[in-house]
Amino acid sequence: MITIRQDLDEISDILRKTFEVEPFKRNYDEAFSMIGGILYRYGISENPRNLRYRFILCMQEFFDGIPQDQWRVKDPAFIRQSEEFAIAKFRDWVIEQIT
Repeated sequence: MITIRQDLDEISDILRKTFEVEPFKRNYDEAFSMIGGILYRYGISENPRNLRYRFILCMQEFFDGIPQDQWRVKDPAFIRQSEEFAIAKFRDWVIEQIT
């Protein structure tokens, strides 16, 4: 039996694997379709584009919390930090939808 934690970990893995690919070669449609399939198990029927938009809002929350003159968009560690933040926020959103 699959648990919510396993599904959340799978969602995180899907997103992390997507971010490992060069930015212009990433297949966001596929990633968020896979995530949509996971959410469907819980009765959540979301369009993959809506899920992608939700994730973008999570990413934006990271950047909104930092003054723009402190953004280091060419620093891989900073970008990784923003991705991990967004993944954590997205997981929180998923938990809210499930419970």
